Amino acid sequence: MSRPSLFCQARVRRHVRCALALLTGLATQSPAAPLHAQPSPTAILDRLQANGNRPIDFHAATFPDTVYVGQQVTYQVAVLLSESARARLRRNPEFLPPELRGLLAYELGTPRRVAPRSYGGGTFEAHVFQRALFAVAPGTLMVPAPQLSYTLPQSSSYFSREERYIVRAESAQLVVKPLPDAGRPQDYTGAVGVLRASVKLDSSTARVGDPLVLTMRVDGTGNVKLLPRPVLEVSWASTVPGTERVSVDTSGAMVRGYKEFDWILTPAQAGSVEVPTLRYSYFDPYRGEYAYAETAPSALSVDDGTLATAAEGDNLSVVPLREWRGAATVSLAVQLATWRVPLAGLLLLAPLPWLAIMIGGRVGGARRARNATAGGGGSAAAPRVVSDDAGDHARYTRRTLLGALAQRLNVSPQELVSRRDVERTVRRRGVTRDTTKALLTLLDALAEQGFSDVPGQLAGRADLTTRADALLARIDTEAVTHARAIRSARHAQARFALFIALGAAAFAAVPRVSAALQSTPTTSTPVQAIPAPSVPDRGALEATVTRATALYAQRQYSRSAELFAEAVDARPTDADLLANWGAAAWAAGDTVSAVIAWQRAARLEPVAVDLQERLTSLPAGARGGVAEVPMIPVPALVLASIAAWLLGWILLAVVRVRRRRGNASTWMGFASSAAVFALLLAVGTGAAAAWGFRELDATGVLVVRRPETMRTAPGNDANAMGGVATGDVVRVEDAAEGWLKVLHADGRRGWLPAGRTIPLVSPAVSR
Repeated sequence: MSRPSLFCQARVRRHVRCALALLTGLATQSPAAPLHAQPSPTAILDRLQANGNRPIDFHAATFPDTVYVGQQVTYQVAVLLSESARARLRRNPEFLPPELRGLLAYELGTPRRVAPRSYGGGTFEAHVFQRALFAVAPGTLMVPAPQLSYTLPQSSSYFSREERYIVRAESAQLVVKPLPDAGRPQDYTGAVGVLRASVKLDSSTARVGDPLVLTMRVDGTGNVKLLPRPVLEVSWASTVPGTERVSVDTSGAMVRGYKEFDWILTPAQAGSVEVPTLRYSYFDPYRGEYAYAETAPSALSVDDGTLATAAEGDNLSVVPLREWRGAATVSLAVQLATWRVPLAGLLLLAPLPWLAIMIGGRVGGARRARNATAGGGGSAAAPRVVSDDAGDHARYTRRTLLGALAQRLNVSPQELVSRRDVERTVRRRGVTRDTTKALLTLLDALAEQGFSDVPGQLAGRADLTTRADALLARIDTEAVTHARAIRSARHAQARFALFIALGAAAFAAVPRVSAALQSTPTTSTPVQAIPAPSVPDRGALEATVTRATALYAQRQYSRSAELFAEAVDARPTDADLLANWGAAAWAAGDTVSAVIAWQRAARLEPVAVDLQERLTSLPAGARGGVAEVPMIPVPALVLASIAAWLLGWILLAVVRVRRRRGNASTWMGFASSAAVFALLLAVGTGAAAAWGFRELDATGVLVVRRPETMRTAPGNDANAMGGVATGDVVRVEDAAEGWLKVLHADGRRGWLPAGRTIPLVSPAVSR
């Protein structure tokens, strides 16, 4: 066999060396190295295809094209300047970035300049800009094409006009994969990146009752702004979330930084304690798996103190128990719950007697006026002789006739001044046209005789009296006896129909008001009826309470709290049992149960001083705002409003009756003022009772059972706005996909996971 040629031997040796180098590299290379690799700052220059016909070319690209939610995407933009364009440019081009939806962006590093080289048949100087993008939701996203505008002079002259050009780069499509379900830890809250964690205390020694600050620092690569607050619970201290600090570094190829979370710890027991190892779960998108960032444990020495809650078996003073009265606390409003229908009817019907008196008074007054007018005859208008002068007699006769006419038509004499007024008034009262004409003729003749400088002939005085009496009689017959009587009857019928309609409306509104009261959500407030639960044997309940009291005296607070909770389940409206359950839970360190029990007890008896004092010992997040229990006696205000309402309308009816009988006196004015004051008092006390009902209503009030971070929107990827501690009180305003929008006791509004809260009035309370 012939020997291989030298060329073949050299080629074989080169292949062997390449294979050995590849194997050596694979053996020494870390498995994470290729996963963490990012594109070079000028990677886009190796991908683009430049257009040599453009003086300035423009391109964009993303690296990589497929990522997980929260993983960094590098977005590069390249501006290629030809030699001619570089020499002619008088100002920098203007870059219009694309509108990013569903992506968070950070500027990366500083722009890179690449020396001129050949691209697509032309020589260009390249300028590369980078951005880091983070997707917040899975799906296919489009990165729109960016835009670059520039101007070039039309000639080499300094005064040459400039022409504007606009070029667009390529758009990009990005595929965002959801985080895998396989291997997801139960405590995972949404962190993505490559992270490390550490913890520190602001002091190596502490004292029972004196707060200290614990800080957990999470740093690494990724969008550290969106890192959620971890959960911290230690057995030897109470924890309250503090502030958060974040620092982002975008000077390198990847976004990195750190986020620090503070907690305020209040030690509750003395001795040597330890901050346990804290595990912060996150998803590593480069390995495609979940991992933990663990902290090292740290020791702490806690000295004795007297400011903490009493622990099991100690000798510190605790909250005294209430004496159990052996019956559920039923407020006056609850007792009146069965009287909703008659009470609502009484309130709605109270103004009807006064209205009936008003209507009857007006109808009776009209009838009396009609009878008085009809019975007056013609003698009331008969003119008397006051002078021998004919002019004086004519003027007196005319004035007397108009007065009698005004009395019969029930109008003011001022309405009968002119001839046109007289004609319009009598015609509207039903007087016939002939009678009206005769009346006007007589009035004209009297006016001419009484006010003319040259008096004419006038009939005798007896004839004037006869004509006037005859006209008044005809007017009584035509206007008062018929038209006015018919009109008065119609008015009386209309008022009676109005009275019937108002009464029917009042009776019809009673069931609706009752239904509205009964449809009010059931809470533990003193103005709502709580359905009575199934009550066990009284002897068994007394035995449970007695045993719980004895265990509390023996400082076995946990077991005592459990027994008091069982008694509360049997009688949820017993303020004594609720107060004692809260005292035992508070002594046992169960903040959630203590808040629930004392809040419910205080809403049953808001004016009880001892319950208000217990509320002041709760954490800051369980006092004030939506957690405030105002000391307002709602049942007493309700009774005062009802009494004032009835008294006001009764006084108005009495005043109206007395005035009809003509018994006007100083006492009547005082009664009228008292009636108005009573009605105003009824409205004021009713408004106060309504405000107290709303403030004491526990519908939608929740208690936080575990520390959590409040978010600006539902989802762990939303921005944080501070934390909530165990026992904080919030009120629900909205709900969405397992998240609740709440109003915190300190006035903040944000979103919390629904699983971290418990209703204040839920029967399934923590024991």
